[in-house]
Amino acid sequence: MKQILNNILNANSWLFLELVVITIAAWVVFEPAIVNLYYRNLPLGYDADRLFYVESETDPWANKPEEDDSDSPYERLLKHENQMARQLKAIEGVASVYSDVSSASDIGQSWSVFRKCCVGADTLALTNVSFVPDAQFFETYGLMPLPGSPSAEELSHITKQEQKIVLTRSGAMALFGTPDVVGCHLTISPNLVDEMAVVMGNNTVNFGTFYEVTVAGVVEDFRKSLPATLHSIIIMPREHTFSGQYIIRLKPGINAHRFIEEQGPEIIQVGRRNSQHINRLMTFDDYLQQMELDTGRTQEVNRRLMLALFFLVNLMLAVIGTVWLHAKRHTEECGVHRAFGATKLRLLLGFLWRNALLGTAAVIVGLIVYLNYAHSGLHVGENGEYCETFFTIQNYALASDKTWVDYFWPHFFVVSAVVYIIILCTVLIGTAIPTVKIIGSKITNALRDE
Repeated sequence: MKQILNNILNANSWLFLELVVITIAAWVVFEPAIVNLYYRNLPLGYDADRLFYVESETDPWANKPEEDDSDSPYERLLKHENQMARQLKAIEGVASVYSDVSSASDIGQSWSVFRKCCVGADTLALTNVSFVPDAQFFETYGLMPLPGSPSAEELSHITKQEQKIVLTRSGAMALFGTPDVVGCHLTISPNLVDEMAVVMGNNTVNFGTFYEVTVAGVVEDFRKSLPATLHSIIIMPREHTFSGQYIIRLKPGINAHRFIEEQGPEIIQVGRRNSQHINRLMTFDDYLQQMELDTGRTQEVNRRLMLALFFLVNLMLAVIGTVWLHAKRHTEECGVHRAFGATKLRLLLGFLWRNALLGTAAVIVGLIVYLNYAHSGLHVGENGEYCETFFTIQNYALASDKTWVDYFWPHFFVVSAVVYIIILCTVLIGTAIPTVKIIGSKITNALRDE
């Protein structure tokens, strides 16, 4: 095998060097595309297929004869919102409705809010998700409580005054090392922004203090939006504020797109009866994609994918052109072999095998060269390892949130395997196309070809 490889390399050294350079370039180009595709296809962790999103605008001064004139404009807004939620739920096919989707800590929002959580001497920052009590939050989003935790209906009734919270499975594992934590206590901060301090002279002004809460339940892991990758989450009740936004869950078997087409006019009429103008009505999947688009993340992902596709097309053309020139040099050799009884299939497999071996050797050398560069950016500390030469969209992660993307060797080997498969397939296709044409020519023409 070693002698065969040496013969192949001696005859095709220029092609070998070209594939080494292509391997290094492919790693740089394909890595962000591979990582982005992986993040984009991570499961949300909750059933979004039967959810759709409604956004409305309301005139706070609009009043109805039956309403109390002493109500402030804001109180009227809340009444209109609650009434519309009840009327939306009364529409045939609707299972539940959750209103007040307005802050960065809500599910669907692309931005994240963190809270410091303390258990013993350990302090960790978890992603904060908030909800309005008695508004069918857990039922509407379809968050699944773990065995031993209260039902979704019971968790939705938790109030802020009870000082109870809900954790995801990863959040519980990060804090306590086990998901069986119902009834356990921890100390939390209002949020990381409130933990900031302003230093004026020698005086430090604190904006928040830690307080103790009890774990009321644990739900399965989920991601709050498409750009979000963290699932160590603390879920906390908050006060109801007007937003004019509603998340609606449909009953099983009902398609969200078809429901909007058929029931959209009725939803619009419900809004008008409550002094609300419906300006957005879409499936929750479309809503999540719109949130991703608004943050600029969609453009980044598409740019990376288009660059990878452009590189792949040019890689294919370059390999086909190079192999074509190489195969042309062996046209007479092919004619001789065929004259002595070699079949077209045998010649084709011979070319494929030699170039596959050449491509494999070139990829190995290219990966070794890139490994030396990548490893130079590896930093290992108390909080784990981070490689500044690797692409990632995750700025902060607990051990329970990490995947192969966040570890050096799995990251390197997964991307390298994909790069190898792409280059090997390209080499084989680039070899097969010109070779089939050459060995398909007449033997007399092949023998006369110089």
